[in-house]
Amino acid sequence: MSTWRERYSKFEDYLAGSLLVIGVSLIFYGVVCRYVFNSPKAWIDEISTYFVVWGALIGFAVALREGHHIQVDILYDRLPASLKKAFDVFSNGLGILFCLAFVFFGGKLLSLYWETQQQSTDVGIYLWIVYMVIPVSGLMLGYRFLEKLLISLKKEVKIEWNG
Repeated sequence: MSTWRERYSKFEDYLAGSLLVIGVSLIFYGVVCRYVFNSPKAWIDEISTYFVVWGALIGFAVALREGHHIQVDILYDRLPASLKKAFDVFSNGLGILFCLAFVFFGGKLLSLYWETQQQSTDVGIYLWIVYMVIPVSGLMLGYRFLEKLLISLKKEVKIEWNG
């Protein structure tokens, strides 16, 4: 693995992990404020939700890279190598198409919030900042699908003759 890929993988890991840890920590802080100090903070629910959603969406790329996405492989495992390659190419191509749509429509949503400068209810964060995660995570996930597609295309299929 090249140095750039290693650095990018670490960036994905740290970014997704940090966002999730911050989100969960804020939730814990909110619970302590509400039930221990009897002083609930309304902003915590909103901000922690943003952090957890950002961490999860960016974490999808990490899960894809590590092969931790949900898979139904009962049929796949029984296929010959040539069909496995075809399924891999098809599924990764479909994943890329999904990511292109995700980035496109996420970009349209982002553009709408940029133009209207709408803000969130409790904290007043511009919603274009909140929704920026859609195209960003789509690009990150798309990169991983493209990487898997290229690996699938490079696989050599060994044909065995039983005769």
